Amino acid sequence: MRPAAAVLLVGAVLLMVQGAINAFVPPHWTPHIGLLVVVGVGLHWRNAAAGVLLAALLGFVADLLSGSLLGEQALLGVVAFAAARLGSQHLNLRAALPQMVFVFGLVCAHSLCIGLLDSFFGVRAGIGSWMLRILPLYAAVNAVFAPIVIRGVGALAAAFGSEEAGRRSVRLPGARRAT
Repeated sequence: MRPAAAVLLVGAVLLMVQGAINAFVPPHWTPHIGLLVVVGVGLHWRNAAAGVLLAALLGFVADLLSGSLLGEQALLGVVAFAAARLGSQHLNLRAALPQMVFVFGLVCAHSLCIGLLDSFFGVRAGIGSWMLRILPLYAAVNAVFAPIVIRGVGALAAAFGSEEAGRRSVRLPGARRAT
């Protein structure tokens, strides 16, 4: 419980810092810290229920701080957690480059889903040409910061003495014996 509370607290503080930085720097030049923390949880956490709860809570914090639809970031955070967890089971996401490529694609999908949800509920214009022009830059910024945040989530969980801190390994099918 302590590692989850620590990751939630640090994630919430980092989201507040990100909001303060976004007052001076355009948002597409800053990484989506909440999403990167959720990816780190998906890659490091062993308990799926605790990871889903943590992803949802970080999403609700992001919803409250950003003024988006309540539950939008939480829903997409749970989906991002599931994608990271499945990715860690089927892909080797231990090195920085695979993490960066994975996060690049995940950020693109996440941003397009936000645009679709916003247009569906009539909140904002949704996906526009300006979003499609900025999206590769925004995804690249997130990809650069991804290994740092993912490593930080693992170190934070390990520092609070959790069994959750271990890296999840890729499952390989067993070899068949010739008879």
